[in-house]
Amino acid sequence: MPTGLASSFADPADIVAFKRCKALGHTDMFCFRVGDNGIGKWGHNTAQTTTPMCALPPDDWKPLGKKGGAKVAVTYKGKCVVGILGDTMPWKKNIKNGCIIDLNPAFAKQLGLKPPFKTKVEWEWA
Repeated sequence: MPTGLASSFADPADIVAFKRCKALGHTDMFCFRVGDNGIGKWGHNTAQTTTPMCALPPDDWKPLGKKGGAKVAVTYKGKCVVGILGDTMPWKKNIKNGCIIDLNPAFAKQLGLKPPFKTKVEWEWA
Protein backbone atom coordinates (compact mmCIF):
# COMPACT_ATOMS: atom_id res chain seq x y z
CA MET A 1 0.00 0.00 0.00
CA PRO A 2 1.67 3.26 -1.09
CA THR A 3 2.20 5.76 1.70
CA GLY A 4 3.07 9.40 1.12
CA LEU A 5 1.81 12.93 0.87
CA ALA A 6 -1.64 13.81 -0.43
CA SER A 7 -2.61 17.28 -1.54
CA SER A 8 -5.97 18.87 -2.23
CA PHE A 9 -7.18 19.72 -5.71
CA ALA A 10 -10.32 21.14 -7.34
CA ASP A 11 -11.21 23.03 -4.16
CA PRO A 12 -12.84 26.47 -4.49
CA ALA A 13 -9.51 28.34 -4.29
CA ASP A 14 -8.09 26.13 -7.08
CA ILE A 15 -11.07 26.89 -9.32
CA VAL A 16 -10.82 30.65 -8.71
CA ALA A 17 -7.08 30.66 -9.43
CA PHE A 18 -7.58 28.70 -12.67
CA LYS A 19 -10.37 31.02 -13.89
CA ARG A 20 -8.33 34.12 -13.01
CA CYS A 21 -5.39 32.75 -15.00
CA LYS A 22 -7.60 31.93 -18.00
CA ALA A 23 -9.11 35.44 -17.89
CA LEU A 24 -5.59 36.77 -18.40
CA GLY A 25 -5.44 34.84 -21.68
CA HIS A 26 -3.17 31.97 -20.61
CA THR A 27 -3.49 28.40 -21.87
CA ASP A 28 -5.03 25.59 -19.85
CA MET A 29 -1.62 23.94 -19.45
CA PHE A 30 -0.17 27.15 -18.04
CA CYS A 31 -3.13 27.71 -15.70
CA PHE A 32 -2.95 24.14 -14.33
CA ARG A 33 0.28 25.30 -12.66
CA VAL A 34 -1.73 27.65 -10.43
CA GLY A 35 -5.13 26.00 -10.11
CA ASP A 36 -7.61 23.47 -11.44
CA ASN A 37 -10.62 23.65 -13.77
CA GLY A 38 -12.62 21.03 -11.83
CA ILE A 39 -12.93 18.70 -14.82
CA GLY A 40 -11.04 15.42 -14.55
CA LYS A 41 -9.20 13.61 -17.35
CA TRP A 42 -12.22 11.39 -18.01
CA GLY A 43 -14.76 14.23 -17.76
CA HIS A 44 -15.66 13.82 -14.07
CA ASN A 45 -16.73 16.89 -12.09
CA THR A 46 -13.98 16.80 -9.48
CA ALA A 47 -14.90 20.14 -7.88
CA GLN A 48 -17.68 18.87 -5.63
CA THR A 49 -18.27 17.49 -2.14
CA THR A 50 -20.45 14.43 -2.80
CA THR A 51 -18.33 11.90 -4.70
CA PRO A 52 -14.77 11.28 -3.43
CA MET A 53 -12.32 11.45 -6.33
CA CYS A 54 -8.58 11.39 -6.55
CA ALA A 55 -5.88 12.01 -9.09
CA LEU A 56 -2.91 9.66 -9.43
CA PRO A 57 0.20 9.75 -11.61
CA PRO A 58 -0.05 7.74 -14.86
CA ASP A 59 2.77 5.54 -13.49
CA ASP A 60 0.18 4.13 -11.04
CA TRP A 61 -2.88 3.64 -13.26
CA LYS A 62 -1.71 3.30 -16.86
CA PRO A 63 0.37 0.06 -16.60
CA LEU A 64 -2.57 -1.64 -14.87
CA GLY A 65 -5.09 -0.54 -17.48
CA LYS A 66 -6.97 1.51 -14.90
CA LYS A 67 -8.98 4.54 -15.99
CA GLY A 68 -11.56 6.99 -14.70
CA GLY A 69 -14.00 5.38 -12.31
CA ALA A 70 -11.55 2.79 -10.92
CA LYS A 71 -12.09 2.41 -7.16
CA VAL A 72 -9.42 3.80 -4.84
CA ALA A 73 -9.29 3.46 -1.04
CA VAL A 74 -7.53 6.23 0.90
CA THR A 75 -6.67 5.93 4.59
CA TYR A 76 -5.93 8.94 6.79
CA LYS A 77 -5.36 8.58 10.55
CA GLY A 78 -7.05 5.17 10.54
CA LYS A 79 -10.14 6.27 8.60
CA CYS A 80 -10.61 4.66 5.17
CA VAL A 81 -12.75 6.20 2.44
CA VAL A 82 -13.36 4.62 -0.97
CA GLY A 83 -13.66 6.89 -3.97
CA ILE A 84 -12.83 6.81 -7.64
CA LEU A 85 -9.98 7.79 -9.91
CA GLY A 86 -11.30 10.98 -11.49
CA ASP A 87 -8.21 12.76 -12.76
CA THR A 88 -4.53 12.34 -13.45
CA MET A 89 -1.42 13.92 -11.99
CA PRO A 90 1.85 14.46 -13.83
CA TRP A 91 4.20 11.49 -14.28
CA LYS A 92 6.07 10.85 -11.02
CA LYS A 93 9.34 12.17 -12.43
CA ASN A 94 7.62 15.53 -13.07
CA ILE A 95 5.93 15.98 -9.68
CA LYS A 96 7.50 18.91 -7.84
CA ASN A 97 5.55 18.98 -4.55
CA GLY A 98 6.40 15.44 -3.40
CA CYS A 99 2.77 14.26 -3.37
CA ILE A 100 1.71 10.78 -4.47
CA ILE A 101 -2.05 11.47 -4.70
CA ASP A 102 -4.41 14.43 -4.98
CA LEU A 103 -7.79 14.40 -3.22
CA ASN A 104 -10.88 16.36 -4.25
CA PRO A 105 -13.18 18.27 -1.84
CA ALA A 106 -15.43 15.21 -1.31
CA PHE A 107 -12.48 13.02 -0.24
CA ALA A 108 -11.26 15.86 1.99
CA LYS A 109 -14.69 16.24 3.60
CA GLN A 110 -15.10 12.52 4.31
CA LEU A 111 -11.58 12.24 5.71
CA GLY A 112 -12.00 15.35 7.88
CA LEU A 113 -9.43 17.44 5.98
CA LYS A 114 -9.82 21.12 5.11
CA PRO A 115 -8.32 22.30 1.79
CA PRO A 116 -5.73 23.35 1.07
CA PHE A 117 -3.70 20.58 2.66
CA LYS A 118 -0.64 18.42 2.24
CA THR A 119 -0.72 15.43 4.58
CA LYS A 120 0.40 11.82 4.86
CA VAL A 121 -2.03 9.12 3.66
CA GLU A 122 -2.05 5.54 2.40
CA TRP A 123 -3.91 4.45 -0.71
CA GLU A 124 -4.66 1.26 -2.62
CA TRP A 125 -6.89 0.01 -5.42
CA ALA A 126 -10.20 -1.08 -3.94
